[in-house]
Amino acid sequence: MNAEDRTTPETVDVVVIGAGMGGLTAAALLARAGQRVCVLERDTRPGGYLAGFERGKFVFDSAIHWLNACGPDGSVRRVLDFLGPDAPETPPLRIIRRYQGDSFNYLLTDRPDVLRDQLIADHPEQRQGITDFFAAAKIIGQVFVDMTDHLRSSETRGLLERASAGMAMGKVTLPFLKYVRWSTEDAFAKLFPAPALLRMFASEERLLSCLTPIGWAYTGDFQIPPAGGSREFPRFLVRCIEADGGTVLMRHGVTRVLVEDGRAVGVVTQRGKKGAEQEVRAKYVLAAGDLEALYERMLPPGAVPPALIKKVAEAELYESSVTVSLGLDVPPEDIGFGEELVQLTRDDVPRGEQVDTDPHKAAISVIAPSLRDPTLAPPGKGTITILTMANIAWADGWKTGEGYQRGSDYKALKKEYADVLIDRVVAAISPTLREHIEVLDVATPVTHWRYTGNRDGSIMAARPSRANFRNKVAHYQTPVKNLLLAGQWAELGGGVPVAVRAGTNAALIVLRREKSPAFEGIAAMVDGKATGGA
Repeated sequence: MNAEDRTTPETVDVVVIGAGMGGLTAAALLARAGQRVCVLERDTRPGGYLAGFERGKFVFDSAIHWLNACGPDGSVRRVLDFLGPDAPETPPLRIIRRYQGDSFNYLLTDRPDVLRDQLIADHPEQRQGITDFFAAAKIIGQVFVDMTDHLRSSETRGLLERASAGMAMGKVTLPFLKYVRWSTEDAFAKLFPAPALLRMFASEERLLSCLTPIGWAYTGDFQIPPAGGSREFPRFLVRCIEADGGTVLMRHGVTRVLVEDGRAVGVVTQRGKKGAEQEVRAKYVLAAGDLEALYERMLPPGAVPPALIKKVAEAELYESSVTVSLGLDVPPEDIGFGEELVQLTRDDVPRGEQVDTDPHKAAISVIAPSLRDPTLAPPGKGTITILTMANIAWADGWKTGEGYQRGSDYKALKKEYADVLIDRVVAAISPTLREHIEVLDVATPVTHWRYTGNRDGSIMAARPSRANFRNKVAHYQTPVKNLLLAGQWAELGGGVPVAVRAGTNAALIVLRREKSPAFEGIAAMVDGKATGGA
């Protein structure tokens, strides 16, 4: 039976808004623990940014091109393996990233010392700065490893355990804090006097964004998406939920959260845009979608204090993106592409303008997903993804009308933008690329906004910025009792590990409140003290 045709239950224990990785993870764990669960998703496919899409016989990932925390003892792998032995496999990524500009070309692999030594050989006068930088990156990589056993939120712990866990986490992250405040320019002037590195990281504005990929390379924490693309994650989680008696309904948007005496008691859902509304009553509501939409449109007036609404509205979010997806009539390796992600930058463009949407100046990420996973393309063919960070306000909102209404001007701008990016890839990597394009799809920030509902089409949610930490933007418990956040807004940061962490913690909060016998087993799994299914 199609997921959108299943009967909508009238009453469940937990209703989850949104079938992204956070919502699906929470639902899968709760269903495994014996809770009656219903997931409601307005899109036609589960997964959010991991849903992917097909054009002809080509399969494209929406946004994800590499993974972290999915290795043998990673936090994501723990949860997936706990839920089922058939969890998607994520092989290690060994040829990782190429940093390519007008005057340099360096490759990062799972042996980062090779890159370090090449940089020193090319710039012997900068030996000390380069050596110190790679040593710091190694420390950062180990911090991420050590954090794996400390990812439970305080709401899942008692007072004594909370204090102990806080001290342990502080000790683990202490080396990390040394580098948090530094901008890239300042760090390479004062901490690591190495202009070669400053040029290599031309698009990064914060030091940690430079250190972290190298750190992950040291600890072997780069993985490839599973065969079939990142959509295999949500498909797996949906299977888990349904096998344990839960319900996942597509094309079922939530219009309102039902609140009685300050407590969430369910939601009102609508199938499609014109279907009849129906109530789903529940003891708990977990929201795994856009937080502004939840607070300003789904809850009754006055349910959320104006000060909190203001904090959310002013939160610093990750940028959106432009993604150009190409289906080729030849394998990508035949026309100059390798397994690694290529980061293309221009030497003559200032750092701030590398992330300022202009396609002529912006840093570009280029990857050939089908080279890693041949199932994404028909035999003898391939896929290429070109991506750059972008702002939804650029060019008068991408030449859309009020409410981002798309017309001929928007379509023309999309084509013009994609042409510039493709021309840059042709010049830097593959002179014959244009001759082999069979399928072309362009997604802009407007596209991402339409499909996800995220403010400004943000590809994740709130950044781990100083302002967001100070304003306590990330939270699990909302002002409405039994209404919890279970998606990207529950934690600062982004990507699959953060979404899975948020969903896991939301599930644990519910199970702890319910005094569920399953709580201890799931908590032990998250803490690295137990393995195996519930």
